[in-house]
Amino acid sequence: MLDSRYTVEKLLGDGAFGRVLLARDNIDDRKVAVKVTKDVDRYRENAKVEAQILEDICKADSNSTSGCVVMYATFVHLGRYFCMVCEQLGDSLYDFLRWNGYRGYWLQDVQSFARQALCALDFIHGLSLTHTDLKPENILLKTIELAEISSFPRVDFQPPSEAYRTLPYMRPASNAIKLIDFGNATYIDMHHSSVINTRQYRAPEVILEIGWGEKSDLWSLGCILMELYTGHVLFDTHQSLEQLALMEQILAPFPASLLTRSGRKAKKKFLSPMCDSLRWPESAASEESVLHVCRQWQVSQQAAVEHQSFVELIRLLLTAEPGQRPEASEAMRHSFFSETFSE
Repeated sequence: MLDSRYTVEKLLGDGAFGRVLLARDNIDDRKVAVKVTKDVDRYRENAKVEAQILEDICKADSNSTSGCVVMYATFVHLGRYFCMVCEQLGDSLYDFLRWNGYRGYWLQDVQSFARQALCALDFIHGLSLTHTDLKPENILLKTIELAEISSFPRVDFQPPSEAYRTLPYMRPASNAIKLIDFGNATYIDMHHSSVINTRQYRAPEVILEIGWGEKSDLWSLGCILMELYTGHVLFDTHQSLEQLALMEQILAPFPASLLTRSGRKAKKKFLSPMCDSLRWPESAASEESVLHVCRQWQVSQQAAVEHQSFVELIRLLLTAEPGQRPEASEAMRHSFFSETFSE
């Protein structure tokens, strides 16, 4: 029993910060997710900042229509463990994808995910808040209902690996989603860390040390949506120079006007002496790294011909120059959202 109110039922997950527990709220008679922070000062202080942000979101979203997770309360357990009580949600989009053998979602579902995520980003950006850690793990299905057995619609275009060929393909009972984990969210007037995001969803302006803002969330979302379609990380790497090279290979060469604004350290590590191109492939970590980049398909080749409006949205979100990247509200008006798809 936590806080003389919440009966713990099971562990939902562990993380570097602590753990999340499923519990029953015995006063309001509902199930909740309790995020318990480790007894470490920096984690505890970070959790308090997150709780304040979630309170701000709740005040601005009285009808709970923003698409952001709802926090009900906070308390301290045993005088040491800071806890946040939030609404119960379902699986993350990453976990669902993994359990499906990394076969992508139906495009109808990706379209709905995209619309809802953009709506949520439009809301938090309206609060001068940048999420800074968007990834499939931090987007949760709202439903806790069992998934439905379906068929994988792009089996010819995206044949699954042999290991998953006979695995039943599942589709969420509902495609409603919510954004979670605002532990690294940053207001416009707060200190901006030099590095944000899990690497694979990190925008070029962050890597090049140009400075970042709300538009970095739009880049992250573009990476996420393509991953939900293909089932695989778009920029699959653990090295910054290789990641920049992948961006050029999959999308287009960076404009010189972007590269020349790079930070001093980034110029030295990643750019040619004239600072108008990447130091690639001459500074690649290995021959295998060069081959890995060369093997990548252009983004337009990674989607079926009948889904090119989806690719156009992805290209828009993955505009290298952040100043030319759309606002969330602008992206929501893209023609992709007015189309009807058979899958």
